[in-house]
Amino acid sequence: MAYVSLLGDSIIDNKVYVQPHELSVKEHLEEQSEYMFKQLAVDGHTTSDVLSFQLDKLPKLSTHKVLSIGGNDLLGQIYFLKNKEEFTVKEVMEQAVCKLAPIKDRYRTIVQNLSQQDSKILLCTVYEGNLLDDSLYSDIAFASQAMVSMLNDIIFSTAATYKVDVLELRNIFTKPEDYANPIEPSHKGGKKLASGIIEWVKSV
Repeated sequence: MAYVSLLGDSIIDNKVYVQPHELSVKEHLEEQSEYMFKQLAVDGHTTSDVLSFQLDKLPKLSTHKVLSIGGNDLLGQIYFLKNKEEFTVKEVMEQAVCKLAPIKDRYRTIVQNLSQQDSKILLCTVYEGNLLDDSLYSDIAFASQAMVSMLNDIIFSTAATYKVDVLELRNIFTKPEDYANPIEPSHKGGKKLASGIIEWVKSV
């Protein structure tokens, strides 16, 4: 029997964003399989929170671990994307790399810790969100894709270093109805994510 620990943020802990008659990601996982699931993911958490609050709660009997984190770290950089000062492309790229550097260090530390246990690991990339039609985010919708891509490069690089698997959420959350709001998974999106996780558990 697989015992799957779920770490991260609201991409997994999305219960508050779905309607009362709809299912969260964890509920979809439980409905689609007979595996055991331990939810450590917490809505609003960042890489710092995973290091401080989630890793110590990992059950030793976990056979599989799923990590979906980083989106809230990027949300903390909204002021950077909304900055109206004029910079050269070189300056903007250098600033972006500098802002992602501490996130990269924390992310790699998380995966290093997860790798110390004898279990399978799945890292989820960060999706782009449904930002174009939202008044708060529409002006940074395209710029945010660049930041997401840079963060996902960190995720893929980390996965290669520690020889773990990656689930590409940008290939799962492809339609507006996959989102409950501009940045959270809906019932439909959560079902697709749960299916992707279960397929991975079956394959490893």
